[in-house]
Amino acid sequence: MTAYRKTGAHNRSTGPIAGKRMRKALSPPSNAGFWVAVPLDLLNSPAWVAMSAQCRKFVDALMADFCAHSGMENGNLKATYDQLEARGVRRKIILDVVVEAEALGVAQASRGQRSYGSRIAPSTYRLTWYGTPDGLMATHEWKAIKTPEEAEIRVLNALETLERERSDKRARREQYLSTRDAEARAGLDAIDDALGGAKNDPRSRVA
Repeated sequence: MTAYRKTGAHNRSTGPIAGKRMRKALSPPSNAGFWVAVPLDLLNSPAWVAMSAQCRKFVDALMADFCAHSGMENGNLKATYDQLEARGVRRKIILDVVVEAEALGVAQASRGQRSYGSRIAPSTYRLTWYGTPDGLMATHEWKAIKTPEEAEIRVLNALETLERERSDKRARREQYLSTRDAEARAGLDAIDDALGGAKNDPRSRVA
């Protein structure tokens, strides 16, 4: 379908589409709230094409939060585990999905802290093809990925690093539990020895 444009004095296009009806038909949907633009070169990039279905759901959640705050919270976007799970992201691989999005350069995360009660500090995120309200310009890390093979390698390397961190964390936890149990057993043995000594002490016997 041809979109007719207005022409100037030299019969060259002046840019604006001719006809009110045509302009309305080709404009973004009205009364649809805020919307997020995804550039064509990003949509066709190896980074975007390489995204897994689970990662795309995560990025969709970030774009939804971006729209919910009229684009004014990029860099402080939130997508909690419960929200992502409601979108179909499997809970046990959410961190893997976040790491994938970072490796592909479409989102950057600031890790939160796991705590209890009201002290939970969730992670925050930034869409890299948009700037932030504090003046940071769009960084476009995804542009550095030139081929599908490079995208795959970046994701695999990032996930391998994540798995090593998990293994180290498990090892530290096992060492801590082992040390704690050993100290607890030593304490109980000391108590038993003390009680046994008191029992065998003649002075502790009642005449």
